[in-house]
Amino acid sequence: MTTYRRDTALALSAGWIALAALVFAATAGILQWTRADLDPVAMPLSAYLRGPGGVWLRGAYYLMASALACLAWSGQRATHRNLRSGLTSALFVAAAAALPVVAITVLYEHTPGENLAHLLHGMAAQGTFLCLVVGMLLLSTRWLRDERMQHHRYAGVVLAWLAFVQMWVLALWKGLPPGLTQKALIALILLWLAWVARQLWRAGASQD
Repeated sequence: MTTYRRDTALALSAGWIALAALVFAATAGILQWTRADLDPVAMPLSAYLRGPGGVWLRGAYYLMASALACLAWSGQRATHRNLRSGLTSALFVAAAAALPVVAITVLYEHTPGENLAHLLHGMAAQGTFLCLVVGMLLLSTRWLRDERMQHHRYAGVVLAWLAFVQMWVLALWKGLPPGLTQKALIALILLWLAWVARQLWRAGASQD
């Protein structure tokens, strides 16, 4: 008779990543409806980090950063040792470190350090997207060859590639509304995180 042993660490990691993605999506979504002073199509999500409800969104950013750090570890643990990549984990750690900077720097608006904060904000935001999306691609493609990651394995690759394309659309196609293109990219990332949380949960059940 086949029995299964639950890897508690992977299960907790999966739950934390799923919770962070849900809280982030809910917080950002609620602010899109309640902030009548901002145009959700024209304004990027960072505009909602200050003003009414901004403290909640900043908290969601910090929560997401902790989830990305958790993914750096759990993604490595869940992957077969022959397929593990230190670069992938490093990219998730870099994204986790840069994301709080995105949230914090908006607080320096109308202060003597505003120009420096604006520069750091832009660099941190671009760095977060780049490191995270490339990490998504690397992890998803490695999991294609991992026996424990065969359930809906192509969904992660498709979402990662869509996010990669959307990231460059956001960076290069200046004629599109920045709020719309940025939030489309964020939506793809959140969907991928939901997928990866499911994969981690399934990987946590190993046969004895």
